[in-house]
Amino acid sequence: MSVKADGETFRRIPIFAECDPVHLQVLAFSAIRQSFAAGETLMREDAPADAAFLILSGETTLTARREGAIGTAGAGALLGEVAMIGARPYALTVVASEPVTALRIDRELFLRVAQEFPEFAATVFKSLARKLERSVGEIGATRQAFEQARSFGGA
Repeated sequence: MSVKADGETFRRIPIFAECDPVHLQVLAFSAIRQSFAAGETLMREDAPADAAFLILSGETTLTARREGAIGTAGAGALLGEVAMIGARPYALTVVASEPVTALRIDRELFLRVAQEFPEFAATVFKSLARKLERSVGEIGATRQAFEQARSFGGA
């Protein structure tokens, strides 16, 4: 796949959708293409998030210690980006359920691109802020629904 095509793959990710194509091509050019065999771990829950992974092909299984298997992610999914950007531990374990090809975006690389292209950083952080606002709104709506629901005891 070409750098231009990989850049377009980044553009399909919501947090990068409004970014300049040139910035995405720089990110794609600098990312490391990795292959994972079925059963290999891409990232482990609670490990330091030193990278995010853009899945180019194949499928992964997502698990969390408390919930167990919570879903799958395939081509076009960006995994670990919030933890990587925020220097937080990964919230999930991601294992290849079949052969997977991914672009590994190291935290240092992401921060270097953000530093060299401040408009890239501003666009990504604005997108992440909108994502956070949506999440807070969903939590508020869920909380309100619980508060309005009748108790299970019939009271």
